[in-house]
Amino acid sequence: MLFPILVIAAAPLVLLIVTIRPFVLLRFGTMMSQRIGHFAIDVEAYLCARELKKPSHYIVDIIGCPEPACNRQLQMMWARTLHITPCAGLWYILDYACQFWTRGNMHHVKLYDRRTDYSLFFTTKPHLGFTNEEHQRGKALLQQLGIPAGTPWICIHNRDGAYLDKALGGCWVYHDYRDFSVHTMMSAADELSRRGYYVVRVGSIVAEKLISNSTKVIDYASSTLRSDFGDIYLGAECSAFISSDSGISCVPRIFHKPVCYINLSATMIDYFIGRDLYPFIIKRLWHKEKQRFLSLREMFEAGLYGTDQTYLFEEAGVEPVSNTSEEIRDLAIEVDERLKGQWQPQSGDEELQQRFWNIFRKYSPSARQGTIQVRIGASYLRNHIDLLE
Repeated sequence: MLFPILVIAAAPLVLLIVTIRPFVLLRFGTMMSQRIGHFAIDVEAYLCARELKKPSHYIVDIIGCPEPACNRQLQMMWARTLHITPCAGLWYILDYACQFWTRGNMHHVKLYDRRTDYSLFFTTKPHLGFTNEEHQRGKALLQQLGIPAGTPWICIHNRDGAYLDKALGGCWVYHDYRDFSVHTMMSAADELSRRGYYVVRVGSIVAEKLISNSTKVIDYASSTLRSDFGDIYLGAECSAFISSDSGISCVPRIFHKPVCYINLSATMIDYFIGRDLYPFIIKRLWHKEKQRFLSLREMFEAGLYGTDQTYLFEEAGVEPVSNTSEEIRDLAIEVDERLKGQWQPQSGDEELQQRFWNIFRKYSPSARQGTIQVRIGASYLRNHIDLLE
């Protein structure tokens, strides 16, 4: 009840803000600091857009960062990059009051779900960087983890319900279709270690420990060395990041590191269009009544495009099926060969890619297609040609 009263009480301030608009445009916004994905990717997208569009000098953005932030290191780095104003609650109220009283968003700074701006990442340099002291701290962390100086590492991450359940509380089962076991990544981790990488499993709160016989496969997420600093440093400085579409994967993205997604929902592919050329693989949809997997065309025709909640899949009679260990391993091999410039497609690979994206273009909304640059894992498409029927 208090919030509506405050919005009404803010009316005189809104009148003043509108009155001075010809001279200075005040805009208000608050970061989504509770979720690391949005805390990373949407703030970076805002900075990219601001840099490229070069807003007029009379625009002043007043940005707040609600406490507690999910990652103190990221919060500190943003504070070095843009001016964060205290009293985030006040700016949230003024932001909402301006939208309410003016019936528009001229005074709003969008710092959540700036999806259309994600493609701008590779048109500017990353806006965050580490200090010399932080680089030294990072080197010390690598030494503690047993990673020799100058040795490349690849981060891996699996999404499970542990983080949201413990960190934010409440009920998050509506997104559990995205979850999968870290043990399905073991074959890929072992393969990458044989190819010269250290493999670091990241995450702040996890449901399962990663057990490996290799000293080059490190469960940092379950170790006493895990920290807010380490979460950012390891993702920012890795050679590549193989992950579910969980929020932590946004950290390497804003530092322009290759991010290769596994267990991506086939219904949300458009979210990743316009990114770099590193491949991804998707969960298949098993139709319970037909007792078979749906093709990409059938998924669209069933009205499942954009489906992003578990109960909606259940109502449609389909079950998202996680990638197998072999599929993830094959993707890891392609990632390694692409990193080393050794990737050679097989005969017919390009045709399969074209068939996949032609189906996608035919059925998905044109406004969401963008410039398609991402690629499906080559081995994955070879083994799932029925997806293209």
